[in-house]
Amino acid sequence: MGRDHRTLAWLLTLSVVFELLLLRTATRTLIHIPGTDRFETVVRLLAEGGRVSYYVAALCLVIALLLVGRAGIRTPDRRRVAAGLASGTFLVVAAAGRLEVVAWTTVGWVSLATLVTAAVAGWRGLRSVPVGLFLVGSVAAGTSVLGQTISTPLAGGRIEALIWVSEIFLVLAGVTAPLLLRYPPTRAALYAGVAATLVVAGSASSSSSTMSILLLWNVGVPGWLPGLAYAIAVGALTATLWSAVARGEGVVVAGIILLVAGGVGTISTYQTGLVLMAVLTLGGLGGDVFAEPPAAEVPNPAGVTVASPVGVS
Repeated sequence: MGRDHRTLAWLLTLSVVFELLLLRTATRTLIHIPGTDRFETVVRLLAEGGRVSYYVAALCLVIALLLVGRAGIRTPDRRRVAAGLASGTFLVVAAAGRLEVVAWTTVGWVSLATLVTAAVAGWRGLRSVPVGLFLVGSVAAGTSVLGQTISTPLAGGRIEALIWVSEIFLVLAGVTAPLLLRYPPTRAALYAGVAATLVVAGSASSSSSTMSILLLWNVGVPGWLPGLAYAIAVGALTATLWSAVARGEGVVVAGIILLVAGGVGTISTYQTGLVLMAVLTLGGLGGDVFAEPPAAEVPNPAGVTVASPVGVS
């Protein structure tokens, strides 16, 4: 991966983090806390910082998907060709929707199709299970919205069932997140995961309404499951991220961040694009933007050459 592409990859990841924390979380939370009107300037600065981060992230996302599309048409690898087609199709349809050439429902259905295509192309067995579970939740959530617009709209009970499916599979995706790692989580990562579980469980028990609002705003689900379920999922995600950072598995770090920031649903092409980039990245189809380090051959004492992942301690 060239230096320019590495810079693009981490600029995208960091800008997404700032956008999620400043624009979607901090500003939306602070306005509900009594007395924050005295800090209106601070809140405004946070909001502006979040907006700038959003524009940077959106630009980087478009460039990243274009690079994946270019890589797809320049290789005989069918998996990469499928990834390139998914990226290109998403960008074209998203742009058409932005220009109001096609209906937002068309954009939504095509977006779901590109996500499924990318997931199938990037399937890598057990390591792809969390991504597959997340995609089931995403498709269920998207269908619950888009299904209301077809000629035979979904009834209330069916919509509710789809939302339950979405919630359950998103939690399962979080719980199984350690499968994304090349090696089991480190001991420090496990401690961090337990700590995160306890913090989220405590927060859910003391302010369940706030957690539900944040889940709906940031992830796209209403938070109908018990708080402990989300706490365990967050704990597993924390352990995975901690271990990935410690062992230099940057692709896993970036993939999880993009998935969480993207959430589910098909209302925002920006968020759907983040999910698409995450699925491609975690499936090893990030092109020149996000790529796992190659395996370095290290001779063992017996003289037999074995492969050892670069950057993993």
